[in-house]
Amino acid sequence: MKSFLGLDIGAQSVKACKADEHGSILFESSVSTGSEMDGEAFLTSLKKLVSELLQKGPVSAIGLGSPGPIDKDKGILLSSANLPKLKDVPVVPYLKETFGLPVYYDNDANCAALGEYWYGQGKGSPNLLVLTLGTGIGGGWIHEGKLFDGYKGNSMEVGHTTIRPGGSPCGCGHKGCAEAYFSASGFSTRYKELTGNTFRNAEEFFARAEKGEREAARILDEGKEVLAELIRNLIHILNPECIVLSGGLVRSYSLFGKPLENRVREIIFPVFRDYVRILAGGSITGALGAASLCLGRNE
Repeated sequence: MKSFLGLDIGAQSVKACKADEHGSILFESSVSTGSEMDGEAFLTSLKKLVSELLQKGPVSAIGLGSPGPIDKDKGILLSSANLPKLKDVPVVPYLKETFGLPVYYDNDANCAALGEYWYGQGKGSPNLLVLTLGTGIGGGWIHEGKLFDGYKGNSMEVGHTTIRPGGSPCGCGHKGCAEAYFSASGFSTRYKELTGNTFRNAEEFFARAEKGEREAARILDEGKEVLAELIRNLIHILNPECIVLSGGLVRSYSLFGKPLENRVREIIFPVFRDYVRILAGGSITGALGAASLCLGRNE
């Protein structure tokens, strides 16, 4: 049975797994990243991580997902709002040259969509939309079994669609993006603006909102409204049969999920209310989604 490596590049870490073609994870590991890491240090960390997993046995290929924008054709991570020192990093050429393996690369949210389609809550859906809720917001769309990839892998940058024109600043440099309102980075920025304070992680933010802290509750309520408006737009444009919400923030789904679902159904056209399923993901890791890029290839 074939096995693959999956690498999921995030704002705080690169998470990796070795998985088989049925989606069973055989080994996992990770290395830290962070906003101060430059391209050279980043590639060195990738090499160390992949070498560690290859010691567990050979693989057929490597799948790699990262935030965008990317140049999928050339295998270059162009930039990232949450990893500001990474510019024009040749991730695919570097891994191919270092390890002599096929490397398949895509936006991290596209990888998440593939993982949910093959192994997760959206398995087999004829029209699947996946939103990743973490440091930012990403999106991936699979229609009739095919991933919509866009130009050079940069489709479905839904977190950088404007919901509040002239609103809160986003890491991309624009104002009013959905990501500025419902994401770990957005929560952090808005909380500091309102209170002058910070929190350790998103779980602490959600806990403060749950306890009734006024500022946290206000930020979360506005975030839910912005996310509901984003989902409404996507439903009206793409008509998905299934929407899966995945990513780290979904660990707190019990604190926002049901009100969000109810609000979406209030504001979408009636024809879609009984058609669209809105589900919480979570069991499919970003690294497994990246590994699923290797499925169906002729290595």
